[in-house]
Amino acid sequence: MTDGMVLFDSGELEIAIATYNRCEFVAEWLDKCYEQARERNIVISIWDSSTNDDTENYIHSFKLQKGDASMEYHRADSETHLGYKPMLPLLYSTSKYVWVSGDTRYPDFEMLDRTVFPVLKKDIDYVVLGCIKNEENDGRIYTDKEQFLRDCFVSITCLGLSIYKTALFEPLKSDKELREICDSKYKDNYAFGWIGYFLEMFFLKEYKAFFSFLPIVNIKPDKKVPSWFSRYYHCWIEDLCNLLDALSDKYHCTDRVIRETWKYLAHDLPTLCCAARKSGDLNYDTYKKYRDNGMLARCTPYGERLKAFACASDEELDSVLEQEQAIEKKEFEVLCRQKIEEIKTLSECCQGGLYLYGAGKGGQILAECLAEHGIIVRGILDKEAQAGWLCCNLPVLRPGDVSLDNCLVVISLLTWQPFIVSSLVDQGVERSHIYYIYVADSCEKNAPVLSGRSEYR
Repeated sequence: MTDGMVLFDSGELEIAIATYNRCEFVAEWLDKCYEQARERNIVISIWDSSTNDDTENYIHSFKLQKGDASMEYHRADSETHLGYKPMLPLLYSTSKYVWVSGDTRYPDFEMLDRTVFPVLKKDIDYVVLGCIKNEENDGRIYTDKEQFLRDCFVSITCLGLSIYKTALFEPLKSDKELREICDSKYKDNYAFGWIGYFLEMFFLKEYKAFFSFLPIVNIKPDKKVPSWFSRYYHCWIEDLCNLLDALSDKYHCTDRVIRETWKYLAHDLPTLCCAARKSGDLNYDTYKKYRDNGMLARCTPYGERLKAFACASDEELDSVLEQEQAIEKKEFEVLCRQKIEEIKTLSECCQGGLYLYGAGKGGQILAECLAEHGIIVRGILDKEAQAGWLCCNLPVLRPGDVSLDNCLVVISLLTWQPFIVSSLVDQGVERSHIYYIYVADSCEKNAPVLSGRSEYR
């Protein structure tokens, strides 16, 4: 065992890989992670959703090659809904903790040794691993269930980012009536069923949840995305609303979580709408169903955008995409012009000068508006900046490469990214000196521009 490596007791941690017709994905996961897991005494199990490829033969051969009698292979009923399948290892594993992992990403085990595994040794009840950097919540232990749901829901929806103490699910095993109630609510939820069972159990006692950022590597991402798009909006409208409606008697922030999830994941971006339309998932019947039952309005203020893509012919799609992108830019430009005087006043109070955050379309639009009004911008901050980059004749800099003391930073993005505020605070920017403009402000009633705080919290 190397210095800093966490060694688990027998039966303490199991990684359960849920897979379906992705033998090559499982093979790559095992190639990258098997030895690292076993040297930490972590057991690996495979939960195969009745695949018809070579997964089962591959796993049996792999076990023989490694001589690993602890590695188990389970074959699930093909009729079982995707959203219920993560429940199988959670209900039937005998390990203290189960990490229900998908087959499309793998983690940094050395970072786990530093950040997550020591917390498991302290007997936490649940760990959610954020794959997008969130300095504000990184390392936080949650006891407030409402706050936990608001802050962590997006990460919870990603299969492979949760480690559960299996004792959480004991009530489902011992209370037949409770199991039947949960089955009636969640077992048929195609996309998110397991989340309902978990949040029902998490509500029962004073449990603790731990959030930790974890870099991940995606396995064959070009092959993963197209299959997900086959029912993209069915999942993120119908399954999402049904899940949170079933939880609304226990958690009171469910409507807000629906809206914030859409805003955060930008499900109504023109490019995403276009891709979903081309996959066949977004069509007139889909749009009409969710418009008429009210679910679409609960998720997004951009119903007319989805309608435009849903109703367009194949020949019209490229034209619709151009039109919607132009509308998006125009909305943002109008919004920026409305905020010019306020930004000017705030910048005059900051001796360090004015910086923009984001060198994409939003940053370019705002930079041009400010230049027209003679407002001096010292530069544009962007985490992807490289030496010599210019945008609108302004230097593009990484936030950590410039002093932001007593500076005003205006975040100007076409999509909402809630954790940038906390990242800038870590770079020394005062919260009262951060002004956030995002395009959703232009069409959402009662959606104020963020100034000095992250609305996601």
